[in-house]
Amino acid sequence: MIFVQMPGMLFALVPIIIVEALLIRRWLSLPYGDAFKGVIVANLASTIVGVPLARLAMLVVEFVVMLPVALAADHWHWKLGSPVLGVLGFLLSIAWLGPVERQLYWMIPAASALLLVPSFVVSVWFERRICLRSWGGIDPALVSRGVFNANLASYGLLFVIACGWLGTEYFKKR
Repeated sequence: MIFVQMPGMLFALVPIIIVEALLIRRWLSLPYGDAFKGVIVANLASTIVGVPLARLAMLVVEFVVMLPVALAADHWHWKLGSPVLGVLGFLLSIAWLGPVERQLYWMIPAASALLLVPSFVVSVWFERRICLRSWGGIDPALVSRGVFNANLASYGLLFVIACGWLGTEYFKKR
């Protein structure tokens, strides 16, 4: 999924930087230059390092949980075809989708939308640390809240876009 989603994240980077910098500038009463400098550095770090780390964490979760379940199911001949297990399996395997060719049309955009959640968490963590250093003269609680809210706005927009992609793909198949 990293190869599917990373080009989109890079494409969205400039608009996200603009939106976040304008929001941060307004909320923290920063000059444009300071707001953009901090947001650019923070977003580059979170996109280049943070997003892949979030994917890696999800991949580790997937392998740690799904591999033993698959081995046990094979060994004890479990039937894993229930809808509940299908949903749980999908949620746990969003970082590395299996070769289910006929369902990838909806699985890829749905996984992209869901992978925004761990990316949001890692991005907020990375960007908060960087912005606290960039804007050292501002109350750290205000910086933390501003970074969180700016990321909430940008990731919310990305989530809406991913859900629109999912809806488009779903209805194209119907």
